[in-house]
Amino acid sequence: MSLSQHAQRLRCSCQQQQSLRMPVLAVSSRRVRNKQLGCAVTSASQEGLSYKAAGVDIDAGDELVKRIQKLNPSIGGFSGLVPFGDSYLVAGTDGVGTKLKLAFDMNKHDTVGIDLVAMSVNDIITSGAQPLFFLDYYATGCLDVDAAEQVIKGIVDGCKQSGCQLLGGETAEMPGFYQKGEYDLAGFAVGAVKKDKVITGSSIRAGDVVLGMASSGVHSNGFSLVRKVLEVAGLSLHDPAPWDSSSSSSSSAGAALLEPTVIYVKRVM
Repeated sequence: MSLSQHAQRLRCSCQQQQSLRMPVLAVSSRRVRNKQLGCAVTSASQEGLSYKAAGVDIDAGDELVKRIQKLNPSIGGFSGLVPFGDSYLVAGTDGVGTKLKLAFDMNKHDTVGIDLVAMSVNDIITSGAQPLFFLDYYATGCLDVDAAEQVIKGIVDGCKQSGCQLLGGETAEMPGFYQKGEYDLAGFAVGAVKKDKVITGSSIRAGDVVLGMASSGVHSNGFSLVRKVLEVAGLSLHDPAPWDSSSSSSSSAGAALLEPTVIYVKRVM
């Protein structure tokens, strides 16, 4: 989709935005990943850091999930499945989170679109689904066309890596809602899997081999805590990345942390 086509999607800022809740488990699934990162940081720090100290209330997130499950008991996985002939349509939604703050500070916007696609397609492939198409939501207070073009360029790149089509999206300009130069992103992926090929985990047995695939870093999880760690350590995004011994001396912490999330579709499908 071209930038001009995205620009044509602009909606009046006063238009009420409505959200569609798909039967996906977004908050609680992220909670597991966040807790693991939090434990790692705590053990490495004398005083210890927590998500709560970074401004993220995991308990509140869990409580919200419990309440949503009362309203819609069918949720409960990384993605939602809807019967469609001899297949299931599989859908997932996610965002980039506060990793965007690093993109703003580094003035680098061409990789967060890859993150956006990755966070959704990596969820739906856990059910064995091949991604088919992707939709994006780009919201900002004042549209910076150059920055938006770079973001969408990353989304297109992520879709190519996933073998899916960027079908469309929404660009919302909402004056007074965001700080100057900031934006937020949300993504929605839909895939398909034959009913007899759905991965449910029911066949897992003791003695099975677990295969792990390397990540490219923190991906797009836990950046509220990551940013807090940087703050406590007094480390600037422009300082050399002290944890990356393989990087050249010119590689900054910000550049290392903005490394896009690996898209695992072609590795596992």
